[in-house]
Amino acid sequence: MSKLVGIYGSSGCGKTRFVEEIVRQVTDRGFNCRGVCSPAIFEESLKTGITAQLIPGGENRQLARLAQAGDGQVFGKWRMFPETMTWALEYLQKDVYSDLWVIDEIGPYEVEKGLGWAAILPRLGNLPSKVTLITYRPSLMTYFSRNYSSILAFDLEQAGAAEKATRKIEELLSAGEISQKFAF
Repeated sequence: MSKLVGIYGSSGCGKTRFVEEIVRQVTDRGFNCRGVCSPAIFEESLKTGITAQLIPGGENRQLARLAQAGDGQVFGKWRMFPETMTWALEYLQKDVYSDLWVIDEIGPYEVEKGLGWAAILPRLGNLPSKVTLITYRPSLMTYFSRNYSSILAFDLEQAGAAEKATRKIEELLSAGEISQKFAF
């Protein structure tokens, strides 16, 4: 059974950056990582899209872009690409063991609409891994605490939260296997 670790915070607070750093550190120390990361696409300083990037390997596809008049598949301000969601979900549903599974970001699209990679939600605590790391917005805190009572949740906007989460992930993964500390 996988231990579920949640990182939450508002848009732009660094959740994806945190995930990318943890994946780098874990991989550098010989652990396996699997999952999907959702880095933003920027044009100048404006966030114009979101990518779904597979871990490992980095294969990516555009997940969303700012909606324009006449777009279909609009959720909030984003025009979603369901074919990318399907592609990422197929990857996430493969039962391949990994020390760390990552799903960045689970949002209202999954929780409230039942779309995107919602099919993975019932499996979050049972993925074939030591640790499953998810990211989400503060508006979903109640959902995650109610549905995953053993989740270890960290508010990335609180001072020291990134370091505490990093130490906890290290502890859960290492079980005596790592002599060096992760450094965030």
